[in-house]
Amino acid sequence: MRLAILLAAVLALAPGCEVDCFDSGALEQSYRDGQTTATNANAAAFDEGYATGRSLTRVDGEHEGEQAGYDAGFITGYHSPAGYDSGYTAAFDLGAYDGSRDITACSIGTSDGYSDGAADGERTGYDAAFSEGWSAGYADGQTEAEAWCASQTIAATAPHDEETVEPSSKADREDLRVCYARGYEAVEDTTAYARGLSDGKRDNPEFQDGYRAAYPGAFSRGERAGVIDGYDDGWNDGYAAGYGTGYAVIYNACYSDAYPGGYDDGYGQGWDGGWADGWSDGWNEGYGAVVCE
Repeated sequence: MRLAILLAAVLALAPGCEVDCFDSGALEQSYRDGQTTATNANAAAFDEGYATGRSLTRVDGEHEGEQAGYDAGFITGYHSPAGYDSGYTAAFDLGAYDGSRDITACSIGTSDGYSDGAADGERTGYDAAFSEGWSAGYADGQTEAEAWCASQTIAATAPHDEETVEPSSKADREDLRVCYARGYEAVEDTTAYARGLSDGKRDNPEFQDGYRAAYPGAFSRGERAGVIDGYDDGWNDGYAAGYGTGYAVIYNACYSDAYPGGYDDGYGQGWDGGWADGWSDGWNEGYGAVVCE
């Protein structure tokens, strides 16, 4: 573990992307050394896992069979026809009926429709009026500048020389460390211990006897629990989905009725603001475009 952390730190800190680890020299040898170390570490981890698996007892097998059986049964029951799907179907229509009778659906839909319409109308009105106001402001700015012409001094901005950053040099020792880490990671097998443990359990008759004895009963218990939980979750989700569907019918109708009025009101407000802002920007540009003789 400490070696893996060290290797990760080397890769994160060292500028390794430019190092050629296949130079037929010292860097490539360091890469191969990393591979060899990882290969040995993989074998040691596998052997450790296998030994652990072979040392387990019948009681260990019973515990694992109990857990694995219950989990598998729960998933099977949860997703069975009597589980989630049954609960969802049973609750959807009830939720749709209740949602369609929610007295807040129309009032909220009306409020949202009007506010969204007003916002859209204001943006559209603003955009439509801005260009017209800009043209008028530009002409007025030019006229005023020509009447009150005054000299302007434009300060020249000298270009700044870009600072040259010299590439940092990499020490040979750092390159060796980078290549070693690359070689290690190319061969490292993070599943070695788990594979060894699985093979050890498979080759352990005592463990397998306990596992097989506990699994079927645990599966049945898990399946029953999965059906109950699945039905409950399906009922909750089905009711919520149905409620949303029924609610949306009323909400959308009231939203659509209120939107046009909000749009018209917002358009007028946006027009006034857009024309004023456009005129101001246009005036500034028109005034600044005049250069006095």
